[in-house]
Amino acid sequence: MQSLGINIGSSSLKIVLLEDSEIVWNEVVLHEGNFYAAVEQILNSHNIPHSIKALVTGTEGRFLFNINNVIEPLCIEAALNRIDEEVDAVVTMGGEDLIVYTIDSNNRIVNNFSGSKCASGTGEFFKQQLGRMDMSLEDVEFVPDSSKVHPLSARCSVFMKSDCTHKLNKNEATKEDIVVSLSDVMATKVIDFLKRAKIEKGNVLLTGGTTKNRHIVRFIKQKTPLINFIIPEEAPYFEAYGAAFLAQESGSVLPAVQDLMKINKIRFDSYDDLKKVTDLVTYFESSTGKVRAGHEYILGIDGGSTTTKACLIDIETDEIVASHYGRTHGDPIKSLKTCLIEIKKKIREDIGDEEINISLSSTTGSSREILGVFIESPGVYNEIIAHAVGTTYFDEEVDTIFEIGGQDAKYVLLKNKVPIDYAMNEACSAGTGSFLEESAHGDLNIQHAFEIADIALSSESALKFGEHCSAFINSDIRKAIQQGATRESITGGI
Repeated sequence: MQSLGINIGSSSLKIVLLEDSEIVWNEVVLHEGNFYAAVEQILNSHNIPHSIKALVTGTEGRFLFNINNVIEPLCIEAALNRIDEEVDAVVTMGGEDLIVYTIDSNNRIVNNFSGSKCASGTGEFFKQQLGRMDMSLEDVEFVPDSSKVHPLSARCSVFMKSDCTHKLNKNEATKEDIVVSLSDVMATKVIDFLKRAKIEKGNVLLTGGTTKNRHIVRFIKQKTPLINFIIPEEAPYFEAYGAAFLAQESGSVLPAVQDLMKINKIRFDSYDDLKKVTDLVTYFESSTGKVRAGHEYILGIDGGSTTTKACLIDIETDEIVASHYGRTHGDPIKSLKTCLIEIKKKIREDIGDEEINISLSSTTGSSREILGVFIESPGVYNEIIAHAVGTTYFDEEVDTIFEIGGQDAKYVLLKNKVPIDYAMNEACSAGTGSFLEESAHGDLNIQHAFEIADIALSSESALKFGEHCSAFINSDIRKAIQQGATRESITGGI
């Protein structure tokens, strides 16, 4: 008898096909918020017959209809009954959730301990930070155990992201150090949950896709030597494995693939058409020109948390003659070198091998100090001063600046071109460029940042997600996807 177990989590889809009690095949894939397409792709690729019994579970499993669904704890109990292990607790480490279940001698769940909706210490947050460093999950396996663990502000994912960025930008840590530091934070969170569950010794089963990170497992074992941690072969798809067994008794016949998705009413308010206000925006145009031999130039550098920019300006004409905008990728020196190489190419295009005189240079941004040292310039300025001078160059009457950077959002009040007050987003990432970009890429599969504006403005009704923590907004985005909201309306909302 064949049965199918489907677990649709917050970030990944797990499917297991059983023949009686033996696994025929299993798959774990990231669904990128479009779990219906992921289910459809897997079922079609394996030619699953419609006569098979299936059962679905997971945080998003309830959105598949015509298939019976069941809560994850029952699937965990069913899976425990099929493996030859006696355990005192089960830890599930998923994309958005960390849960510790205490288990009795009959493999029944006695209690559970779960965290808040903060992304700190979750698999999804870990994957996001890898992306910021231009690394993949596969790269983690090659990070050496000798990499240094740095202390990070683990109370909030936003504080932690700031710590990672600043340590990289100030050359205090390598990318490999950040990987093991994040893994250490995630391991510590597991230990904290076990302490809450009063599990100090005995056998503990680890499940979830995060168990593939050997550094997390290593730190967990080091921090609690009295506990014997067990990672079964079925760990990455444990709940789907249990669901497949339950499907033999209580599953429903698998419907046609096109009938899997439940039709949902979109339960978010929306804004008016964003295009109605585009005529209220005035764009200042910078004057551009060519590099000329014999002229004097200024080099301005902005080392931001996510991008590094460099601009060469003709002192006589105020024209921008060369510039480059590139990713920082956690290495501000390397990214500045890339900027300088690209600017040099533009110089060569205009004047060949002739030399130019760059008499002044300055830096700003989160990595301004280290970049100032690198280019041997005393001109190191904070972003508020840089914004004030740059903005009032175009319009001396401007009295208010809103700046949305990769990791910071700022408000600056000017009087007679001088900053007299300012406010920052402190540590929350909601409303910053990195949040916008990561949400667009991770949840909506928008590959390039320059596409975001056009997609957002093409929406006739941008969704209202509220003005709160970015971790909650990420959950709202996924809910909107599940309710059938368009990519345009979601992008307009974020």
